Amino acid sequence: MSVLTTWVPLARAGKWLVWIVLAMGLSGCSKELLFHDLTERDANEIVGVLFGSSIESEKVVDPKGKSFSVRVLRSDLPRAVAVLRALGLPRSPRTNLNEVFPSSGFAPTPFEERVRYLFGLAQEIERTISMMTGVLETRVHVVTADGTSKLASLQEAKASVYVSYDDRYDIDALVPSIRQLVSDSIGGLDPIRVEVLAIPTRVDLKSVSELPIKRVLGVRIHRDDMALFLVEVSVLLGLLCMSMGLHFNFFRRQRAHHKARRGKPDGS
Repeated sequence: MSVLTTWVPLARAGKWLVWIVLAMGLSGCSKELLFHDLTERDANEIVGVLFGSSIESEKVVDPKGKSFSVRVLRSDLPRAVAVLRALGLPRSPRTNLNEVFPSSGFAPTPFEERVRYLFGLAQEIERTISMMTGVLETRVHVVTADGTSKLASLQEAKASVYVSYDDRYDIDALVPSIRQLVSDSIGGLDPIRVEVLAIPTRVDLKSVSELPIKRVLGVRIHRDDMALFLVEVSVLLGLLCMSMGLHFNFFRRQRAHHKARRGKPDGS
């Protein structure tokens, strides 16, 4: 009876410890929402960048199926934000024409038509430039001759391009291509009338992305999580050894008890 009274509390304590360890492990595996209302292209770009930085992420389709979200492990959230901020991701959304001039149901004025045209033109040029390697952010401002002005024949089209680029790339090789692209996209615009302002942005991913990932028993463990992982493994091994010891001690006592009962003479 004494063996059972000792075994039951220990077994219950072991179960509680196992549940505590599992809860600790699951708390580190829970995922947090990083971004939502993304296009599929932006979501794929973010997932790809995080994967290259050894950060596990997940692309999720929103319930309505019109946008996407990206989730990361709670423990990886600070590093994920740092990596994406360094690369200027996600990219700033392009303003819709309807947000500039909401449709009123009436025929647009010549001024509205001209502004819509220049706005759409600048947006398309910005979108094309942003696809160039090393470009983080871009803005394009276009000025063309006003056809209603008496001085229209004396006015010349011109454009200003702002480019924020990753300083690990050589932007000088792209400036002529950017200038030619803008010139070809706007009728009557001479390439020499296109001003390109290129501002370097320092991108240092070494401190946030080049962190060693170790493999322990085939499991990828980040360096920051190694201490917690070793504690959890040590606790589990301790519980396993304690459980095996208690089982062995229980069966040894039970066997000795049976032997003692068989050795007693009848009627004793």
